[in-house]
Amino acid sequence: MAKRMYTIGMAGHIDHGKTALTKALTNYDTDRLKEEKERNVSIEPGFAPLQLREDMEVSIIDVPGHERFIRQMIAGVAGIDAVVLTVAADEGVMPQTKEHLEILSLLGVTGGLIAVTKADKVEDDLLELAGEDIRSEVQGTPFEQAEMVFVDSMTGNGIEQTRTVMTDMLDRLVVRDARGAFRLPIDQVFSVHGQGTIVRGTVYEGQIAEGDIVQMLPLRKKGKIRQLQRHGVRVPKGMAGQRLAMNLGGVDKEELKRGDVVVSAEHYVTTTRLNVVLYTSKEAVYALKQRGQVKLHLGTAEVFGTIVFFDRNALDAGGKQEVLCQLVLDDPVVTKRADRFILRRPSPMETIGGGWVLNPNAERMRFGRESIEKLEQEKQGTPEEHVKEALREHKWLNVEQLAKETGLLHEDAEAVVANLSQKGRAKTYDNKKTVLQELYDEYIGDMLSELHTFHEQYPLRIGKNKQELSLFASGELPKELAERFLEEAVEQKEISRQKQYVAAFSHTPSYPKGWERRMEQARSSWHQDGIAPKPWDEYMEAQGIPENLRSEFRYALLQSGEASSMDDRHIRDVSKLQEAADMLHAAYPAAFTLQQAKEVLPVSRKFLVPFLEWLDEQKWTKWEEEQRVWRNLYDSHV
Repeated sequence: MAKRMYTIGMAGHIDHGKTALTKALTNYDTDRLKEEKERNVSIEPGFAPLQLREDMEVSIIDVPGHERFIRQMIAGVAGIDAVVLTVAADEGVMPQTKEHLEILSLLGVTGGLIAVTKADKVEDDLLELAGEDIRSEVQGTPFEQAEMVFVDSMTGNGIEQTRTVMTDMLDRLVVRDARGAFRLPIDQVFSVHGQGTIVRGTVYEGQIAEGDIVQMLPLRKKGKIRQLQRHGVRVPKGMAGQRLAMNLGGVDKEELKRGDVVVSAEHYVTTTRLNVVLYTSKEAVYALKQRGQVKLHLGTAEVFGTIVFFDRNALDAGGKQEVLCQLVLDDPVVTKRADRFILRRPSPMETIGGGWVLNPNAERMRFGRESIEKLEQEKQGTPEEHVKEALREHKWLNVEQLAKETGLLHEDAEAVVANLSQKGRAKTYDNKKTVLQELYDEYIGDMLSELHTFHEQYPLRIGKNKQELSLFASGELPKELAERFLEEAVEQKEISRQKQYVAAFSHTPSYPKGWERRMEQARSSWHQDGIAPKPWDEYMEAQGIPENLRSEFRYALLQSGEASSMDDRHIRDVSKLQEAADMLHAAYPAAFTLQQAKEVLPVSRKFLVPFLEWLDEQKWTKWEEEQRVWRNLYDSHV
């Protein structure tokens, strides 16, 4: 039975029993830091697995309730599916209850339940009043229809009812989509002695497995997943909705930070300018001026920047408004259309509002109605934008798949594809699948950069093995699509291909700078010795060629097919082997014995026998009745 993956946030005012309820439900203490133990206050989000039902895998995130740790709270609830809003029965709704409630609403969290904690501390009639007070406070929020449970974590009263209500709540939720590209915003980075860099986070979308190649953004550095864990247990793969710890190879702990994102594909946008829909907070006290300083909370990232309005010079405080605007950030973030965010004022600190990303690839725009109309169009989303977004995520799709992914009618999806193709922005292959031109340009551009680096490092080689190219090794593209990209790049004369080796089209194998004369002399001596060469190292030593270049020179000759290996110490010039074969065939055109071969080719048995075996390997000769007989394949060679 396939399990459904969920992440539940535990939110509420400080000391309203979030951590105690988490422990009562899971038997895990999420206060792990020394300062948290000493002060009995959650500072960083804590995480615990919750066992509800066999077909569910649930993680609980216990977020800080103190106002000073609201930034950690926002990072904690990023990526959750539902929330348990805790309100202490003896205190009722408090300031951070309201702020948490508003932040959850702004982040688009719709699933949840209300847990009235510390229920055994108050009389039954006061408990009923507390429930009524909470109901009035959540009116107009996603929690107004949420089920309410009364629970006491110390005595255990109400715990089983809470588990039952949580199960019913999750049954009503849509499971996150594990298809498409993997994305995990990092909320913790640390290292373990002997293992290296570890990152943790909640998987937003997609799935990943041990051994996969991933990319860290905005660092733009690739690494390999050595190991995956969920709540301390090693697992072969992870998917959307799960808490995941990843042991990464190829990246140092110091290079990463909370807010960075681990992805499996290149189409995620790294940006410093994005168009957004902002819903303002009714609790905001201060007006916000044009190009005022803001702090963006997106996923687990926190980035400073400025806000740009196109229809006003200031944002008045108080009241809920929808504002189409642009954020210009000091540092890059990783995002896509429809990602939710929170916007706060750095000083004096307060929540300005929240909303969702319209366009992560935003451009500079002028103040005025024209820009607002453009943002309105982006908000509605054109059919073309929906098709492009689906193609960016799934790489290539046919029209039927596009219609399903975008909700467009078949004929509308078909019209968009035709229009994109006419503009040169997309191409459709003979299997009826369409791919964006930008995807081809991106991957082939990366491959050319990779090949140029390879040619600089190994100038003697004819090219890089196709399977070692990131185009294939990363697994980011379907194998068939990667092959088609490669074939197209060959047709466009962007690259050249020789058997399994790929090179930039302009590449010609050459000697390393400074060694041209010596290597050419060594090669000339080796060539002259024909099918009876000296050990390779002797030619190299005679010219003073260092060890690393000796093996590279040898490898390059073998790779290009100019040389054939005789044994670990000797390689032979293939042109000389062919000359010897022609001489032997001219003397004995039908068949020959070992002694006859020795008469034609006066070399020792040490070299003659490997030469005759080479003829067999080429399928030019075969052994019959104590002699070698020429085969038809030799004639085709001639």
